[in-house]
Amino acid sequence: MNTKHIFSGLFTSSALGIMLIAGCSVPMEEGDSEQAFSDEETVEEASQALGPACVAKNLALEAGPIWNTSDAQTKCPNVCNPQNMSWNGQWWTTVPGAMSVCECAPRPAAVVQAGPIWSNTHAQTQCPNTCAAYSSATKWNGQWWTTVPGQMSVCECAFTPPATVSLEAGPIWSNADAPSKCPAACGTSRAWNGQWSTSVAGQMSVCGCACTP
Repeated sequence: MNTKHIFSGLFTSSALGIMLIAGCSVPMEEGDSEQAFSDEETVEEASQALGPACVAKNLALEAGPIWNTSDAQTKCPNVCNPQNMSWNGQWWTTVPGAMSVCECAPRPAAVVQAGPIWSNTHAQTQCPNTCAAYSSATKWNGQWWTTVPGQMSVCECAFTPPATVSLEAGPIWSNADAPSKCPAACGTSRAWNGQWSTSVAGQMSVCGCACTP
């Protein structure tokens, strides 16, 4: 007997653009021609708002399953370092056997030599350039002081928080469900940017949470 294949495509993640396809077979009547069907749910257009100004605070970021403290010591630094943050030693499991998060803390400001700085006016030019040369992830925080009179001063360069991170929101079932969960997941220091994805099917999703550097 010939069979007719019916496909249903559902976009569940605007961040990753993942299409889950389910196939089933039904009997095909004599004389029928084989056809493919596709149903797509339109993903909501992402908001262009960057959100409030970024503030330095701890963030719990997904790391996949972590089995013990020894495993965390390997995985968590790799989660935090790309965000220009440091693992503070804390981790916990959010979906047993499937997902854990690492707590990433802001890095302390770096004190960087800048040559002699003669005044606050001079610092306004010298320190931003010094911090930019030190790392693209740092900005001058307004602090400077002289270490050797007439010869050397230093600028304090603060690490900027990541502009966008993915924060857990529990299971999100559809694009219609996301607006009721993502703003709360992002909190008051970040704004939901319209993006979300499922990290553990049926159990955990994450929302894109943005701030303005």
